[in-house]
Amino acid sequence: MSLSPLLLLFLSFLSLISCEPVQDKFALLDFLAQAPHSRDLNWDPATPVCNQWTGVTCSDDESRIVAVRLPALGFNGQIPPNTLSRLTALQILSLRANGFTGAFPPDFANLTNLVGLHLQLNSLSGPLPSNFSAWKNLTVLDLSFNNFTGEIPVSISNLTQLVALNLSNNSLSGEIPDLQLPNLQFLNLSNNELNGTVPKSLSRFPKSDFADNNLTPDSLLPPTMPP
Repeated sequence: MSLSPLLLLFLSFLSLISCEPVQDKFALLDFLAQAPHSRDLNWDPATPVCNQWTGVTCSDDESRIVAVRLPALGFNGQIPPNTLSRLTALQILSLRANGFTGAFPPDFANLTNLVGLHLQLNSLSGPLPSNFSAWKNLTVLDLSFNNFTGEIPVSISNLTQLVALNLSNNSLSGEIPDLQLPNLQFLNLSNNELNGTVPKSLSRFPKSDFADNNLTPDSLLPPTMPP
């Protein structure tokens, strides 16, 4: 289901007199029309997106949407393609605690300005993206409590600004890659199907961050101090 030509014309006219980010508004309306949800949102096409729409934050000059926070609103089904991915100025995206299914949306690669991505507590499945290079500005990545499978991509090492990484409570397997993340302060890889050893680059984190996997016990010992 997409927007009618008459509504598009009306919104285009509205944008001329209000200077609001009309293309971003179209993207959100398309998302809402295609994503089943059980709770109502006050996303009225006739109202300003920057000041009145729940969960939406605009830039200071109101030229773009920079944050979308839609937690626990009863969304389900796949994340509609070519909707949220059109919000190319987006810095924060939170869809946590909904019922989204399907794969990690490949078109999220268009969201190159993301600083925080929160998709935890859904039912997303399949492998993680093989290439995380598009999100080099990410500081928080939370994909926990989903059904992701496969290995942890080594390309996560490209996220050098990352402060928090939570991949817990999935079905990830294979060895933990040597992730060189100098700014990482929070890590949780627990409750997966990971094996092998904890790489030295992550040995500073407590063993609880790796609990309930199939890791070699010796690799979970605290690092020895030099004499």
